[in-house]
Amino acid sequence: MPERIDLGPAAGMRHEGDPQRCAVVLPGMFYPTRAPVLWFAREAAVAQGSSALEVLGEPGEHPDPVAWQRAAAEAALDAAGSGRVLVIGKSLATLLAGQVGERDLPAVWLTPALTEAAVGEGLARARQPTVVMGGTADDFWRADAIPDNPVLEVIELPGLDHSLQFPGDPLASLDPLARVVQVVARMASE
Repeated sequence: MPERIDLGPAAGMRHEGDPQRCAVVLPGMFYPTRAPVLWFAREAAVAQGSSALEVLGEPGEHPDPVAWQRAAAEAALDAAGSGRVLVIGKSLATLLAGQVGERDLPAVWLTPALTEAAVGEGLARARQPTVVMGGTADDFWRADAIPDNPVLEVIELPGLDHSLQFPGDPLASLDPLARVVQVVARMASE
């Protein structure tokens, strides 16, 4: 049974699993961890035996969304423990790619804000396996902004928007959701 915890700047939800492996799930600006892509990403990690810690809330509800996201992420990463931590973040959370890289953690970045120079700079500093996944119909996706870094695996999904969906076609949007699950499951099992 998941346990609600206090992370200081945010509430969190801890899902039991191997205490030496934890997936930390970070929300997007207005995309909570309970929305489909992040919900199933967490489920994929837990299905591989990992514990998971999701940051609850939406950064966009706070006066300084980036500062809130940064503080909540730092608290969640500290609470994740000293074992292997996999970071899974969406959109605004990708502004923290540099901090995650400095912590020497693997990551799955979903719909990264590649229009922001800080995201590209952070991805360039990654030293652990890192997946960058986005859709070509997403205004934030800029494949040419992804740095040349051998630890990056880039997955570009034709026609998908910022929610990793085909606009107006929920049934077709299930295939990309399955792809997210496969990628996270693989990263969580490494």
